[in-house]
Order: sequence, then structure tokens, then C-alpha cells
Amino acid sequence: MKKRNLVSNKILVKIYESLFETFGPQHWWPGETPFEVMVGAILTQNTNWQNVEKAISRIKQAGLFQPQKLFAHRDKISELIKPSGFYNLKSKRLISFLEYYIEKYNG
Repeated sequence: MKKRNLVSNKILVKIYESLFETFGPQHWWPGETPFEVMVGAILTQNTNWQNVEKAISRIKQAGLFQPQKLFAHRDKISELIKPSGFYNLKSKRLISFLEYYIEKYNG
């Protein structure tokens, strides 16, 4: 079974590379930076993008839209992301992500 998965993965990678080479980046996910895309992916669960944009805007207006700054002010995250809904759950997930991202990749 593992060998079959490896073959499937190789085929998928070849398909992806072919599509990317042919069509280039599609910019289908809104976000100005990779960090914004990651935060947006967490906040968009069970809500629409307009509400995520509001939450991201609130974080930016607070001057905290950098991994280390946001993590240092993790007590404010719930309030800042309220427009995205489920803010208590999402703040826990965002804090866990920030901790991992900072530890593993130095933010």
C-alpha cells in the first residue's frame, strides 16, 4: 500500500508541476504575504472571507500583524478576531499555529 501511495504522490506532483508550468501562479487565495494566507486559512473556517478580512484588518490596525508581535499579545487575539466567528476556538488554533511557526521556523 505504501508503494502505491508513493506512486500516486509522484503522479500528483508531476500533474501539479505541469499545471504550474503551463498556467503559473493563480493567486486564488487572497493575502498579501504567506503569513496572511496562513492566518486567513485558520480564520476562514466556518465563516465567509469578508469576515476574515475584517478580523485581519483589526489585527493590522492594532499593529500586530507579525508572528512574534501577535504571539506576544495573544491575550488580545480573541477580541481582534471576533468578526471571524468562533473566536475563542480560532484564537486557540491561531496561538498554537503561532507557537509552532515561531519555534520551528523563527516566525
